[in-house]
Amino acid sequence: MTLFSSLLSRVSKDGKESIRGNYKPKKHPRGSSRHTMRKSLKKNLAGGTVLKESVKCPDGEDENEWIAVNTIEIFNTMNMCYSFIQGFCTEASCPQMTGAKATYLWTDGKGKPQELSAPQYIDNLVNWISDQIDNPEIFPVDDSDFPKNYRPAVIKIISRVLRVYAHIYHAHWDHIQKLDCYQHTNTSLKHLQYFAEHFCLIGEKDLAVMKHVFDTL
Repeated sequence: MTLFSSLLSRVSKDGKESIRGNYKPKKHPRGSSRHTMRKSLKKNLAGGTVLKESVKCPDGEDENEWIAVNTIEIFNTMNMCYSFIQGFCTEASCPQMTGAKATYLWTDGKGKPQELSAPQYIDNLVNWISDQIDNPEIFPVDDSDFPKNYRPAVIKIISRVLRVYAHIYHAHWDHIQKLDCYQHTNTSLKHLQYFAEHFCLIGEKDLAVMKHVFDTL
């Protein structure tokens, strides 16, 4: 049994520590360059390649394609990490989307920012990111050129994924530790950090939000 399947199948005797198995990762079409790149990325990580080195684009590969692969992987692992504590993140326990240093207001860029509970906020965030990734005008699925708004879109995705981690570490870290999911969560966040810093996809403001966590990883 893999680490992920083991974590998702764990249920305590009283049912209070169950991990909800609603994690549905984005997949790359078999035979596509992204599918091949992802296999290479996972092989490097499983083989013990230093995480900071594993985010670098392999020689001969298209950098934008590599960024797409890592962005989707980061989105998938964020969903996994949130699924660990989703049962504890409720309207009652988390009436606001908070991090250690901020309370986040939701906006899709079309209306006024609004205060939502954490589960509502994260649901909107996941749907928004999924729409960006599924939009071929942002993430081309064939040999089309990457558009000018591609990197800005990735930066926005990374920024929003980081907010989910900010909430997990601020409001649910005790749950992560109790469920023994902390190593996977820390590794997933480190992947995001190293990748975003290497390709300049994260700003100082977003780095500052999680600096207290980054410094301990």
